[in-house]
Amino acid sequence: MTSLSCVANVSPVSTSLLSNFWIDEGKEFAFRYDDLSEWPRLPLNNIRNTHHDGSTCRAIEDKNFINVLADYGLRFREKSYTEVHDVLSIQIVFTHDPKYVALYPLYTRTYNTRVTVHASTKVFSLYGFSKVPPIELKGISSINEFYRGLIEVLDKVSNTIGSHKNKCRVYTNTTPGFKAETFFITLISLLIGVNIIYIHESLSQPILSLRVPLLIERKELKQLLEILEKIKIHINALTSAIGYDKYTECRDCGLIVMENHEYVILDPVKIFINTVTKQV
Repeated sequence: MTSLSCVANVSPVSTSLLSNFWIDEGKEFAFRYDDLSEWPRLPLNNIRNTHHDGSTCRAIEDKNFINVLADYGLRFREKSYTEVHDVLSIQIVFTHDPKYVALYPLYTRTYNTRVTVHASTKVFSLYGFSKVPPIELKGISSINEFYRGLIEVLDKVSNTIGSHKNKCRVYTNTTPGFKAETFFITLISLLIGVNIIYIHESLSQPILSLRVPLLIERKELKQLLEILEKIKIHINALTSAIGYDKYTECRDCGLIVMENHEYVILDPVKIFINTVTKQV
């Protein structure tokens, strides 16, 4: 496990920015885009969402509109749309400095998500994130090519994660986006062994999913259980017992959680560790 301070965050793009913007301020643009209220719900193969003459396509070239969307994301922060809420929550909980964070918005080749990602790139750059290079999924732009698109998800996400895994801490956000898309992102994250984040709008902070600790030796898991099975322990005592790098790995795997400034193993995790270490 690397101890470097840099972070990579892969996050699918939803259309919640367009939904929330329309509710709060979008009616001011109704004279220019009379169908703006329908954009968030446009199907993949709707002509307005796929044809270059569609209204959503024209909006991508409308710098004023994109700037207004970006300004909305800056002013309303976590309340503006799902991706801002998720990324800023991850940043706060895990104390990431945005200047060391590379954020990869993952978006489909449909015009409503392309409008969103144009605004999102500006929003996160203004929030101070070091790199915000969008990843386009060309295949998930029509029903006919849906399965080819999922293969593309596997390819592009695994390459992005793989290029950072041994250099940075990698987080994948499985909250926004298509369900099939997020399922494949979760699967890739499990197989490669990176951190999986889920954030529900009703929760005050992200949930770090327990990932299968394939890279942690079973003897080390047993040692962790022996230390924490019956007691809570302060971070200083824990890092002294197992080392800082192993502590951060266990924390990022979701094997240990903090309660009142002390770490503890939750009962489901104890059962999991007992299961995988029973032959040690």
